[in-house]
Amino acid sequence: MKIINLMATLVATTLFFGVFMTSAVYAEDEMVTLRWASFVSPKSIQNAVSVPAFAKAVAEASGGTLKIEHFPGGTLGSSPAQQLSMVENGVADIAEVVVAYSPGRFPELATFELPFLAKSNTEAGLAAWKLYEKGLLSDFDDLMLVGIIISGPYGVSTNKPVKSLADFSGLRLRAAGPIQNEIVSSLGAVPIGNISAPAIAESMSRGLIDGTLMAPGLIHPFRIADVAEHHLFDLKLGSVAIIFPMRRDTYEKLPPRAKAAFDEFSGEWITRKLGEDLDIQEAIAIDRLRSGADQGVVDDWEDASIEQAKAALTPLLSKYDTKNEKGVNLYRETLSAIEEVRSGN
Repeated sequence: MKIINLMATLVATTLFFGVFMTSAVYAEDEMVTLRWASFVSPKSIQNAVSVPAFAKAVAEASGGTLKIEHFPGGTLGSSPAQQLSMVENGVADIAEVVVAYSPGRFPELATFELPFLAKSNTEAGLAAWKLYEKGLLSDFDDLMLVGIIISGPYGVSTNKPVKSLADFSGLRLRAAGPIQNEIVSSLGAVPIGNISAPAIAESMSRGLIDGTLMAPGLIHPFRIADVAEHHLFDLKLGSVAIIFPMRRDTYEKLPPRAKAAFDEFSGEWITRKLGEDLDIQEAIAIDRLRSGADQGVVDDWEDASIEQAKAALTPLLSKYDTKNEKGVNLYRETLSAIEEVRSGN
């Protein structure tokens, strides 16, 4: 009887491990599709180049077990303000989320909206990723950051020439969020809110605003060049954080092979790719504006005028050069992270 019982135990154990191994193999080879949503035009550099490159990389690394299905141009939801809720509600697995459209969420990333910080999208994005890795960005308990764009530095596109600080006086400029409002006001202009990026061109054509703060690479995708003839990039008026969040429980459910591929190309890889591609797009956009018969790039601001604008914005910088309720000076941490990126660390 003991021998029979032992044999039965061995058979049961073998069957158990056989079933376990079969299910593990099945999970490893299971095809998973993640929906990546963007309200931005399919022709934007991130949707035409960066995201497809990520999708291809993870598909190949996963052995075909992970597919990124891309939905640009608002095909899953066109409202910029609803992108975060689309992820949280499961409409999309990953989405392009402009942080300024979610007041009170991810407050530390607002630091990048301050003027005269980063010189490029790449260094700003990688600096933001460093802050995330250090655990300095809040509100990511149930979300994970797949990648990030710190879009900018922003310039000013207007239907009137701005050749000195005095020319800002009375201009109605579209501003997104509290910091951009303060920037516009500090320069002597009038901030106008509640205008989404896709609605800027129409608002200018209707005479509701005279211009907007905008990154060079987004001027053509949002058709701002159709209504704004003057573009000032000498003043680096901060950047806007665009995150690509994913629900943490969605990530944790990925099969091992798919998760390994996702880990390899999310984070720093896609953040660098997004930044470098956007920097290329911005250089092309500025060249395109320079060559346009009805466009003008104002790049002859004298050093004295730039210093005058910096002086006008110094109180704003001082306001954020302080420790938050957690005892962290995000402004200083951001400067430090940018320097780390510049030094190659």
